[in-house]
Amino acid sequence: MYLTDPRPDATIARRDVAVPDALIAHRGAPLLAPENTIPAIRAAAAKGARWVEIDVKLTRDMQPVIIHDDRVDRTTNGTGFVGNMTLEEIRALDAGAYFAPEFAGTKVPTLEELVETVLDLGINLQLELKPTPGDDIETAEVALALMKDLWPANHEGLFLASFSIRSIHAAARLMPNVPRAYAVVIPPKKPKALLEETQCQILHLQRDFLPEDSLKILADSGIEFAVATINEPDVAQHFFDCGAQTILSDIPDLFAQKSA
Repeated sequence: MYLTDPRPDATIARRDVAVPDALIAHRGAPLLAPENTIPAIRAAAAKGARWVEIDVKLTRDMQPVIIHDDRVDRTTNGTGFVGNMTLEEIRALDAGAYFAPEFAGTKVPTLEELVETVLDLGINLQLELKPTPGDDIETAEVALALMKDLWPANHEGLFLASFSIRSIHAAARLMPNVPRAYAVVIPPKKPKALLEETQCQILHLQRDFLPEDSLKILADSGIEFAVATINEPDVAQHFFDCGAQTILSDIPDLFAQKSA
């Protein structure tokens, strides 16, 4: 197996981008292992992913953990809000048995465990700041204070993302030299102006909110933009042909082909 790059030559040749690759593995490999866990990150790397995306939230005692939802119910055997639970309570949960018996006993990772795994695997990281509404600034401050210690200063394979403008502005203040992506649902009419206003270098968009006229505006603006979440090669090809630099996918080897 080998990975191909389905993007137009002009896109591949761009050097003014933060993410030069076509695909970011969304929450690791969530079709192969429990999302946002160490097994999912390892599975994504094993399938050839160069970039992984994960979500970081704060516990009640202000510890950064890797989980997407405000509540633990969907991805663990527990119930309740992440922000109402301590790190000890979160770590006591099973984050794998819901997915398959062989993953029973998998823990919700800490940010430190996640970063150590990413660096050990030699891959790159999209760290999405996923605050529980109200702790937007605190999520950025706690997570990025730790990232300054964990992430090598000379390692460029990192960018920060969020739907929260308060988290994004905090990221710009705390790690100004690390690229940032602002995530939106409705595509902006003036994407370049939005990136300037939010102090971001990348715009992340949702596939279900991208009519052709919006795609043309994005392409004509010349900005770097990515689309989530794409699991069909033909749909990915369409967005690449319309100017997207990168897609996020649950399938890390979406563009894999068998060698002849």
